[in-house]
Amino acid sequence: MARMPITKRETHSPAGQKVWDEIQASRGGVQRNYAALLNNPQAAGHYAALGGYVRFESPLDKRVKSLAVLTAAREAGGHYVWTVNQRGAKEAGIGEDIIAAIREFRAPVGLRPQDASVVQFVLELLRQHRVSDATYNTLQKQIGDAAIIDMLVAVAYYHGLAHCLQALEVELPEGVKSALTY
Repeated sequence: MARMPITKRETHSPAGQKVWDEIQASRGGVQRNYAALLNNPQAAGHYAALGGYVRFESPLDKRVKSLAVLTAAREAGGHYVWTVNQRGAKEAGIGEDIIAAIREFRAPVGLRPQDASVVQFVLELLRQHRVSDATYNTLQKQIGDAAIIDMLVAVAYYHGLAHCLQALEVELPEGVKSALTY
């Protein structure tokens, strides 16, 4: 059970309802993750704006973004973020073998070089809190400067979201089972 209430629109002040409506309009609904974060509508609104950029506006290649998101979610132990982003990863052409390698902490070993460079970059950043010159230069040549910034923003957003949802113990939507195992 979540540590904070999963809010409903009608429980919010008019300002909170406005944030709720903005999140609903941008995402086609308010899922449990944001219904929990909406215990602080102002913070949730700003976080949702960042997420909106990452999800809907960023020109970052979908495969690169999905690899980065799954790696960030796995490193955070984020059941919710990991599970709900599986479909998008598959739609971006990431096969079950790559998903399993990330889930089982085997990646980047066995991944094609382009995929491995994305995963390696994220792993170094989240584990060592820095990225080696070799890893940075490899990815920079592959995706360019602007895409590195977009990828960093995506990693920060999803890694942070995973931690928020874990701390609040937000459960997956009804009928959805966690795809993340330990």
